[in-house]
Amino acid sequence: MIRRSPTRIEMRLDDLQVYEEIRKAHEAKKDPEKKASSSMNPPAWGGKIPQNEIQERIGYVPQQHSSTHNRTIP
Repeated sequence: MIRRSPTRIEMRLDDLQVYEEIRKAHEAKKDPEKKASSSMNPPAWGGKIPQNEIQERIGYVPQQHSSTHNRTIP
């Protein structure tokens, strides 16, 4: 295995400005999600959460299966 000395990484002012822009854009996108997520708390009484609500939260979109089959029984 070849060993070499560590590479020096220097931060420039442009790099910091780009980082700040990206961070602000990420926080702006994140804020509406925080407000929406606070309204989606489970009920305090411990009731069962509907399956479609759970699937919506995790972004799962079930595929609809067609009920028509062209099978023949021998």
